[in-house]
Amino acid sequence: MIALFSRPRGNDKTDRKADRLPSDSSSCRERRSSRRLIAILLGSFALAEFSHASVVAQVNVRVETISRGPVSGRLTRLTDSRLELNSDAGGTNVIDLKDVLAVSATDFDDVKVPPVSKTPWIFLSTGDRLRMTPLVIDDESIAAQWDSFSLLPPISLPLELCRGIVMSVPSSARQQGRSFDRLLNHEDEVDLITLSNGDRIEGEFVSLKDEHFTLDTSIGEVQTGTSQTQSLVFNPDLVSIPEADENFAVLVLSDGSTLHVRSISSDGDLIIAESTGGFEFSIPVTALRTIRFYDTDKIDLTGRQPTATTVVPYLSMARQPQANRNVIGGFLSLRGRLAPTGFGVTSGTTQTWNLSSGYSQFRATVGIDDAAQGAGSVIFKVLVDDSVAWESDLLTGKSPAVKVPPIDLSSADRFSLVVETADRGNVLDYANWCEPVLIRKPADLASQ
Repeated sequence: MIALFSRPRGNDKTDRKADRLPSDSSSCRERRSSRRLIAILLGSFALAEFSHASVVAQVNVRVETISRGPVSGRLTRLTDSRLELNSDAGGTNVIDLKDVLAVSATDFDDVKVPPVSKTPWIFLSTGDRLRMTPLVIDDESIAAQWDSFSLLPPISLPLELCRGIVMSVPSSARQQGRSFDRLLNHEDEVDLITLSNGDRIEGEFVSLKDEHFTLDTSIGEVQTGTSQTQSLVFNPDLVSIPEADENFAVLVLSDGSTLHVRSISSDGDLIIAESTGGFEFSIPVTALRTIRFYDTDKIDLTGRQPTATTVVPYLSMARQPQANRNVIGGFLSLRGRLAPTGFGVTSGTTQTWNLSSGYSQFRATVGIDDAAQGAGSVIFKVLVDDSVAWESDLLTGKSPAVKVPPIDLSSADRFSLVVETADRGNVLDYANWCEPVLIRKPADLASQ
């Protein structure tokens, strides 16, 4: 093992964090405006490479709403207040965005996400995870290239948002979880490189260029080739976490990349968005898999701590629930599709939330994670005030994902998510509550 510790920095830690953050608010705004213009221009150029006409680029989508059933059509426009679809009959359907839970592309319903182990991943403090290869890193930004969208130009990510980069993801689901755990739970006040052979180098990150990472360590600068590097994890004390916003959307691309955005729009050909971390980007609409919308009336349950959690193991060790990852630490995945949010649990787990007045519904999608490789067997239940409001059939790792129907919470004081054992105890019972959302009593959308 290599263990190279950085020199004592004293107050350098504060200075180094200041170096990563913009010092002038007006220049920051100018840079953001310039980046937005560049993103739009580069995105438009890339779109020309992706498609020859807008009618080719537009995609068929299914819109999940609060007040009515699913609505389908061809996406023609998305603004900050409404969504427009064209039907096969040629009509236009306008939907108030307040009524929209999710927009999912249906042209690729049967297309699975490429295996996560094939390409590098960049993890940001916003919750974003990007299937991108870092090309150059300096003391301010990361220039990164999309791996699945090779015609798109590189984008610039603020370095202060980066929690870490996994350059080589193990193919084993269990090893993937351990790799992500090491990155996301890193607490030491050093930057850390883990090599493919398991050796570790600790120090202060300097740069990435010419396919080599450089760290300043106690014995001087040390370089490692990107092909020899398993992961790079940044000192968590120097990672900036943007202030949370109640109004945001989670964008999932066809390659499994997930981005949290504070604004998003589309003309049916190009999607232009601003991350909650402040950087802008644009992609062809053909790269879209799902957009989920959250606000004060549509609340991501993973952002709410349970009032109580109980895990009763069948025989083996008790695995605690994981937020936004499966119970062994990997990405939430049901039948080849990655879910951006949710809880990964094992059978024998009950999570309970106390509710204030004003909630009307709970919705989610459930199933056994792909990490179980077709094994496992569980029964999902939703309890409202200790009474069973919904119960699934027995589900295995081969069963299709199941949408939980809207659960009425209008008079509930509490509700619980329960996963029970079925066959063979809790062996490989990697159960997922994907995209769980609480909905407040809806506004009057009868005129829509």
